Amino acid sequence: MGFGCRKAVIRSRHISLRFLTLETNITTHIIMKLHHLMAVIALTASAHAGTPAPAATLEPIPAASDWEFRLGLPGWISGIEGDVGVFGAVSAIDVPFDDIVSNLDMVAAANFEARKGRWGLLTGLAYMELSGAAGTPGPLINNVTLEMSQLMIDAAVSYALVDGASCRVELLGGARYNHIDLGLNITSPLPVLNRDISGDKGWVDPYVGFLTRAKLAEPLTLVLKGDIGGFGVSSDITWQAYAGLEYQISKHMYAGLGYRALGVDYTDGGFTYDVITSGIQIELGLKF
Repeated sequence: MGFGCRKAVIRSRHISLRFLTLETNITTHIIMKLHHLMAVIALTASAHAGTPAPAATLEPIPAASDWEFRLGLPGWISGIEGDVGVFGAVSAIDVPFDDIVSNLDMVAAANFEARKGRWGLLTGLAYMELSGAAGTPGPLINNVTLEMSQLMIDAAVSYALVDGASCRVELLGGARYNHIDLGLNITSPLPVLNRDISGDKGWVDPYVGFLTRAKLAEPLTLVLKGDIGGFGVSSDITWQAYAGLEYQISKHMYAGLGYRALGVDYTDGGFTYDVITSGIQIELGLKF
């Protein structure tokens, strides 16, 4: 082979090697780019999988209501002491709270409170039916049997003089409606004194008062309530006092235990209701 042919072959091989090297470099570069692109896609998918949905897709959260409500079901284990009378026939009654179950025919009660800011509305309803032996007003009376039903409706507007995180003191101004239905059966050795009389009266007493709730060690709250009224508008005087503890069972449920007393001194013609009702009160309620 001549020198010229040998030189041409060498040059051809050199060009082939250069093209092969260039092709290898291009292939390697493409593969690296593909690996980099796949890594970016994988990271992006992982990031999207771990992040929350965009804010635009979230449902708006409604603003919390400014209103606060309480619904309570109290049970008042009370005794009754005082004087009751119809058509001028007055009898003393004294039923201690440990005998109230045997003399109580029916009882129902509920409380509802609504508040917004410093202002509030407090309402209450109580109904009771009681029957049994009453005291004897004199030596000529053998026995007096009493039958009595009482409906009491209470409503008041409140304003918080103190409205702190651990204590709230409210001033109350309201009215209490009472309806009393009395029946007296009087037996005597003298037939002329035997009487079976009944009558009923309803009246409204204005009152002013206060309500305090002070948080103690969690989950206990001290509750104090008192009012005074009547002022001769209907009753000569009416008053109420309560002291107790409230236990927060859960976020929306509570239980209360305390002592409550209610006094009413009302006289109209021959109708008399001068009575103090007092005893332990147990309450179960909801807050929302």
